[in-house]
Amino acid sequence: MRFFKRQVVVVLAVAMACLCLILTLSSSALSYQTDYTVHEEPVKEHVGVGITTEEAEFKTSETPEGENSNSLVEVKHFKSFEKSWSRSAVYGLQDQFVDDKPLFPSCTKKSISTPWRPFQFEEPRQFLPNTKNPCWYDKTLKCAPYFYVPGVAKGGTTDIFRRLRLHPDVMQGTSKEYHWWERGRFGNIDPEEAERKAKDAESFYEYLDKVTGVEIDRVSDDLRQQGYSHKVFGDGSPSYLWDVHYWHFLEGNQGCREPRVVVGQHIRHFWPPAKLIFTFRHPTPRLYSRFCSRIPRVPFLKRATAQDFHKFVVDGVRKYKDCFARWSIRQCAYNTSLFQDVTTRLLEGMYPIFMVDWLRIFPREQMFIMRYEDYATDVKGKMRQLFEFLDLAPLNDTQLQAVADNEEANVGNMYDKIGPMLPETAAILNQSRYFHVAPQEPLVLKNVGQVLHERLIKVVENVHRLRHHRSDFLVEDPRLQLHVVKDSFHDSSVQLRCEKRERS
Repeated sequence: MRFFKRQVVVVLAVAMACLCLILTLSSSALSYQTDYTVHEEPVKEHVGVGITTEEAEFKTSETPEGENSNSLVEVKHFKSFEKSWSRSAVYGLQDQFVDDKPLFPSCTKKSISTPWRPFQFEEPRQFLPNTKNPCWYDKTLKCAPYFYVPGVAKGGTTDIFRRLRLHPDVMQGTSKEYHWWERGRFGNIDPEEAERKAKDAESFYEYLDKVTGVEIDRVSDDLRQQGYSHKVFGDGSPSYLWDVHYWHFLEGNQGCREPRVVVGQHIRHFWPPAKLIFTFRHPTPRLYSRFCSRIPRVPFLKRATAQDFHKFVVDGVRKYKDCFARWSIRQCAYNTSLFQDVTTRLLEGMYPIFMVDWLRIFPREQMFIMRYEDYATDVKGKMRQLFEFLDLAPLNDTQLQAVADNEEANVGNMYDKIGPMLPETAAILNQSRYFHVAPQEPLVLKNVGQVLHERLIKVVENVHRLRHHRSDFLVEDPRLQLHVVKDSFHDSSVQLRCEKRERS
């Protein structure tokens, strides 16, 4: 009897062990399946008339009414943002000023060989002491840009640059945008513009010849007649802010998933006192304006509509969110293949991700940062500030007024053809703050790290008047002709009507 009881105990013990093992394996399998399905591509089946499952997800995830509900949504965004940001190689290094040195330690301890020769810094020259602009002699007089307008595209850069050149000491050059630092020296243009042929790599001196044009003679005349020249040249390439095309070709980025070296370090190394002008615009209308500007020159967008834009946004937001769930936000922002796979230029609205890098490279006093919306309502005042920032001879009130009254540049004309942005598209963009982390999001930035938060607030307070109440960000601007519902940054019913008088 005793032996039988012992056998029963043994059998029960084995049974319990087997049961525990089964439960453990089931739990692990369930956990694995859950993790896998999070990243699974959603099935694009229709759940309603003209509504895909992706759009249904956005509709059901709209911010509920009430302060408590909004707070819960904010907390969810913060935790997701911080988790993604913490995967970046620059996490925890945001307050370290690097000058022209790498943004973080080496990506790999192994020596990485590449089929191409990495591009090195352009070394500084023996700059002349009697020119405001960086100039030197190399058989003949050469001059590089004194200032840059690195971004942001469709943020008024063309209009600003043209008005800057109305000052008698700012030279015209041959163009506004040269794109040498992030594109021209590699012998490539914007990859999506397939109808344009790729060109040979452009040398540094070829770039300089374009920057100065025939007006290099005016600098020579000043030196010969006065012994000093106040003339300056500029480069208004707005893609310098977010170079995602060819950072892999820069020395120091071999084997990296995100860049240690960006365009800013190359500019800083060559001419440390370079002055930078950044103009930022609310990311939602900026994105639509950017889309409209690309329609005439991008072959596959020739017949695009507002409805197409909506589909592109839904697809792009999904792809970036999926990337953020796996990698760091910075890795996704600098991901070349993802950029090319997403039709809309969503990454250009990730201002802080790129500005954090620039703030570690250039001192704050060498940057002029402003809101496009402020510029559009006070052209005269902002131009006065810009001339002062560039240390140019002051203009009298009549001259400044003439600068402000000059005809607007690069006025868009596609809005009349394709119509306004759909309200549901604006709602998706305004809610998708995983990537729409613009400087007007102080609470989101706070989770990047307290040091970064405080620093960015100080730096971009002239960009987006950071407050916990964002009601002053979106206002009706008659000059910009951008009409939105005030207090509507998180309002899914926001109406956007961008008309052709918009500056770009």
